[in-house]
Amino acid sequence: MNVLVVEDHQLVREGLVRLLRDALPGSEVRVAATAKEADPHLGWAERLLLDLSLPDTHGLRMLSEVNERFPDLPVIILTAHDETAFRVRARELGAAAFLSKNDSSEALIHALAELSGPDDGGGVPRMEKLSPTEREVISLLGEGLTNAQIAEKLGIEEKTVYTHRRHLMYKLGLENAQALLRFATLYYMSSEGTHWSR
Repeated sequence: MNVLVVEDHQLVREGLVRLLRDALPGSEVRVAATAKEADPHLGWAERLLLDLSLPDTHGLRMLSEVNERFPDLPVIILTAHDETAFRVRARELGAAAFLSKNDSSEALIHALAELSGPDDGGGVPRMEKLSPTEREVISLLGEGLTNAQIAEKLGIEEKTVYTHRRHLMYKLGLENAQALLRFATLYYMSSEGTHWSR
């Protein structure tokens, strides 16, 4: 099995390489710290282990592009961002599995070998369940607009923006405003950003 690990922290990369080589004898492991470094190896890889936080792109954007360019390459997300909304969005963009960095090494090996990761919390509302206005709000949040700017752009009151934010946190299973902003940024970049590989 050819495994490509895309992770920007050196200590984590080194630990993953040791784990994979010990647990999957005969496997070849290559590493990259950025999406750009990973690009030449995507055609070689049989499994892609991808962190969401990379210095040159957002992991969800890379996931979306990999799924378009290499639809037969299974992508396993490994991240510290363990909110349910990230799991759902990653699944929608084509991830084969989603693992938290708090999960066991056995869960990682199982996901790589069997392409079956932890349950994503079935029944969680997906993005298509959001109202058109909620979609606009989350996209504008990801674009970096303030609540006042969003209100002006959408022609609504600022307090209505706060209401939409509360609804978004509830529907997406996000615990606080910081998690909402982080998810909105990843959602916006995965949908609107420039291509990292071009």
